[in-house]
Amino acid sequence: MQYYTVVAESYEKALEKARELYGSDIRINSRRDYTTRGGLFTRRESRCEIVCYIADGPKRKKPRSSDEKDMSEFEKEARTPDPSSLTASERLDTEIYREKESSETEKEARRLLELNHITDPLCSKLLEDLPEDKDPRVVLPDRIVSLSGVDYTRQVHPRHFVVFLGPTGSGKTTTLAKAAYLYAAAGKRVAIISLDTYRVGAYEQIKAFGDALSIPVAMAGAEDELVSAYESFSWKDVIFIDTMGLSPKDQELNLRLRALLGVLDRDRTDFILTISASMKEEDAMEQFSSYSEFGISSLAVTKLDETETIGNVLSFSYKIGVPIFLFTDGQKVPEDIKKASSALILEHLAGFGLDMKGYRKQLSEKL
Repeated sequence: MQYYTVVAESYEKALEKARELYGSDIRINSRRDYTTRGGLFTRRESRCEIVCYIADGPKRKKPRSSDEKDMSEFEKEARTPDPSSLTASERLDTEIYREKESSETEKEARRLLELNHITDPLCSKLLEDLPEDKDPRVVLPDRIVSLSGVDYTRQVHPRHFVVFLGPTGSGKTTTLAKAAYLYAAAGKRVAIISLDTYRVGAYEQIKAFGDALSIPVAMAGAEDELVSAYESFSWKDVIFIDTMGLSPKDQELNLRLRALLGVLDRDRTDFILTISASMKEEDAMEQFSSYSEFGISSLAVTKLDETETIGNVLSFSYKIGVPIFLFTDGQKVPEDIKKASSALILEHLAGFGLDMKGYRKQLSEKL
């Protein structure tokens, strides 16, 4: 006796589908109801799986030639693959599979990733081919570091123009001032140009930072003013450009910013998106979409002191394929800034028993 598997949204639809494919003489052997696992952009959905067979006597209904394509698709759907051949994302497809097949090692690994707010697709990648004979607290940190993008190249070799983009309140202006000082302290000749003529006190804020840090600051509210400003700083190694915060609804301001930045040589420009470390992933994705036309080079993650873990930031960076440039962890200028690094990422992972802060302190004491 041959058995056939049919999957549909409900038992009634599964039964209807089975009768259409195999005739009215089918008999139900078993039924299984489950719910698919929802994701960031997908919702959980109900499914019903029935296993049926054809009663002795009448032969199986032969599909019409016009149904051959549908039949081929059904056979692929009904076939049950060997679990060991599935990818990590396929293994996560249903709640039932996770309950039945997840090993203790995978459960512990998943708990650690959830604790750190690490989401797909990074989560699935970290769980691929997880060794059963090793402690995930040892394996996962190394994997997280290897999959986390850090923009070491721009840390050492920034382009001539470094444009900071981001919403109002993200710490963009303060972060730009800290970054400018970081490069000035490393021996680079730097200058700052502010394009934010809309926010009250924006120029006064960045000018105060520049005066305190001995970095020249200019203001430009139009394209010709921007050209004049950067030509006056042509002998500088790096020119940091502060911008106004954008709103997806403010089309006039969006067009104004595009026009201003259009006078820059794109081949000599880095565009840095500033996001808060505590920002939800969907909000970060909305901001990225608002600025994506500029071609974001890397991320500046602010307000690190307001969160315990940075798994959401690492997940976001992995999803959009943009590396992390630097972190800021306070309001003090210029002190509260750190270049992104593997050590800093490990320092902000929870549940792995790592004491990177203590290790760095011991190392500095020995030196």
